[in-house]
Amino acid sequence: MLIAGWLETADKWLKTNVPGSEWLDLVGAGVVAVAGLMVLSWLTVRVFRVTASVYNAGKARAAKASKSPGFRILLAKPEGAMSRRTDKWLTQALTSNLPVYAFGAPFSLVPMGRIKGGLETASVARARKRMAMADADLFVWVSRHGKGERGLELHGLSRGGGLSPADARLFTIALPGARKAQTSEVARVAAYLIAKQLQPALSDPQAFRAEKIRDLAAELDSVMTAELPVSQTLRSEIEADYCAAGVRVAEELGELSALDKVIQLRRRHLEDANLKADTGRIIQAKLELGRALIVRAEKQFDQTVVKEAIMHLAAAVEGLRGDPAIQRAQSASDALFKAQAMIESRKRFSLNFGS
Repeated sequence: MLIAGWLETADKWLKTNVPGSEWLDLVGAGVVAVAGLMVLSWLTVRVFRVTASVYNAGKARAAKASKSPGFRILLAKPEGAMSRRTDKWLTQALTSNLPVYAFGAPFSLVPMGRIKGGLETASVARARKRMAMADADLFVWVSRHGKGERGLELHGLSRGGGLSPADARLFTIALPGARKAQTSEVARVAAYLIAKQLQPALSDPQAFRAEKIRDLAAELDSVMTAELPVSQTLRSEIEADYCAAGVRVAEELGELSALDKVIQLRRRHLEDANLKADTGRIIQAKLELGRALIVRAEKQFDQTVVKEAIMHLAAAVEGLRGDPAIQRAQSASDALFKAQAMIESRKRFSLNFGS
């Protein structure tokens, strides 16, 4: 009561002694209204976040409880412009093309809420949490950065190879961001690159039967013949996989339909001046070119072709000797041989001089 009386007295004093003080009532009302809007906005954001969290948790638990066989893939709604169109395009790309590159393996595609922030630490942690909750094999979310060659980035976590959600491998696939680039051909590229993350063994044609690799080589050849508005890096990756698959098919099945194209592509790669700094791609190109030339010479002997194959393979072996991983493997092998020799020496000593 004392405070109310004091406020009433102060209000009367202001109106009596301060000209135009009536406007202070309007200012006060405006401040109260703004504060009310801020509180309402904060509450709305909090309610939205809680609702989104409940939605995603429910989706994840339902996916985990599902009895559907095969891979479980979580696909978050894209953020940025054209999110609805991109979501529809990417969903269709995986639904239609993933069975081809996964060799018919069953899978389920589970839509999830957005993951904002791209590869920020909090975003990746949120993705790992959802992946663990759903016990998913793959989680893909999308961010947009304009209309350039890397305008649409597919980020993801893959448990390929038996990894846990905490150790799931982080990856990014950079696709063109322009609306006109969301074609069926680019959709096939996206599905193939995601399939490689889902099944890392796709990078090694020796891991699958030659008949399956033959189908993969034909599919990749079809992709390469189309006009692809993707970066040179992605194009080179697809060509390298096609060449590795083509060589495997020629070696195992004796089918040479792709061999001439493989030889042409690998020679062109080695002539590319931009490759000089990429030692890994040079070694891979030399290995595949050497193997392809040997298969060609087996069908029709040509001493010049064999000599070229030997040259490329020798260069590849020399390059591999300088690889740190190969050097570590050699050191481990030498140490293992030394240890085994010590045991054998002790055995011989025990047999010859032991009591």
